[in-house]
Amino acid sequence: MIDKPQQQLLDVYVGRQPIFNREMHLYAYELLFRDGDGHNAASVTAEDSATAQVIVNAFAEIGLSNLVGQQKAFLNFTEQFLLAENNSIFPINQVVIELLETIQPTPAVISAVHRLREKGYTIALDDFFYSDEFKPLIALANIIKIDILAVGVRQLPQHVQAIRATNASVRLLAEKVETQAQFELCKALGMDYFQGYFFARPQVVKGHGLANNKLAILNLLASVYDPDIDMGALAEIIGHDVGLSHKLLAFVRSYPGNESIQINSIKDAVLRFGLQKLQSWVSILVLAGQDNKTPELFKTALIRARFVQLLAEDAALPQRESFFMVGLFSCLDALMDADMPTLMASMPLHESIKRALIDKTGLMGEALNCVLAIEQGKIEQTVFMQMNAGEISSYYMQAMWWTTITCAKLSK
Repeated sequence: MIDKPQQQLLDVYVGRQPIFNREMHLYAYELLFRDGDGHNAASVTAEDSATAQVIVNAFAEIGLSNLVGQQKAFLNFTEQFLLAENNSIFPINQVVIELLETIQPTPAVISAVHRLREKGYTIALDDFFYSDEFKPLIALANIIKIDILAVGVRQLPQHVQAIRATNASVRLLAEKVETQAQFELCKALGMDYFQGYFFARPQVVKGHGLANNKLAILNLLASVYDPDIDMGALAEIIGHDVGLSHKLLAFVRSYPGNESIQINSIKDAVLRFGLQKLQSWVSILVLAGQDNKTPELFKTALIRARFVQLLAEDAALPQRESFFMVGLFSCLDALMDADMPTLMASMPLHESIKRALIDKTGLMGEALNCVLAIEQGKIEQTVFMQMNAGEISSYYMQAMWWTTITCAKLSK
């Protein structure tokens, strides 16, 4: 049996503050960077990394539906995220792209916002203070957030009037609303949405996530931008790291319409996701920069994955990539400190894969039982198809050797 390494399980956090409409009905949540649940604030030293961490935690760890349900989610975008070549990987109908106040209205920025608007995204400007130079962005914005404390009560009417004169259809969101009087004033000025301590302080939502192998991510980053790479090779790279594989499945499932899909292999997930989304996804993981791994447990997952795949190849069974996935995810309960049925309930895997992991049934389950028996020193109990214990043992040795070579390649 494998001991559960508590240090492998990462606590992940996302701040969530509600946004209300004029009728005090919930409209959306703004998702905020948080680095712990002991306090409701964050020390953001690198905005790009903070944005990446929020995205990874929200989409791949906690789950967007668990954070916001069917409501909209405001995501803070830095200039780097805005100008990224493949920045439109988020659900169009649910994610509001909120441009940070540090972004300047350069031609490149205006062009990027225009492209996102054409794709159907809702664009919000954060902590906005009116200036003529920002007119091109005002014209493209769907929502403008006004920090009423920074603008001040006296200047607020003129501020609102100037914005509406530039874009009459734009919705205005009052943030930092702290009193009933401020709320009533903003309503009287015709503002549409409201956010602040008067309504609710940000709530810190905690979840658990898997650490990534940073070297594997960097290797994947180089590969997704290789013009000669094929999707099968990308699937193989991702499949070598259980953390990457788990996050990819979570990202794929986060898209509307994908909630009930069943995936048979990492390659299947890669093909559904597409190269452009993969490029953005990997870039986000690099920025998020989680690298606290317990290598031995991941090596065990790789050995199991390769071993059950070798058994499938010897028996000329179809869906050998599914066998690999069963082996790879067989350590997931130890990594996530959760029982396998709970984990499988939230993953878009084919039912045969889930049954193999939960009940050890079916041919994939039988193959997994073989490797579990070998790990417990019970080689004589291994049975699979027409193979004898000696043949099965030799495949375990091959899997160990393959894992050693694979890990060495990833470390270069």
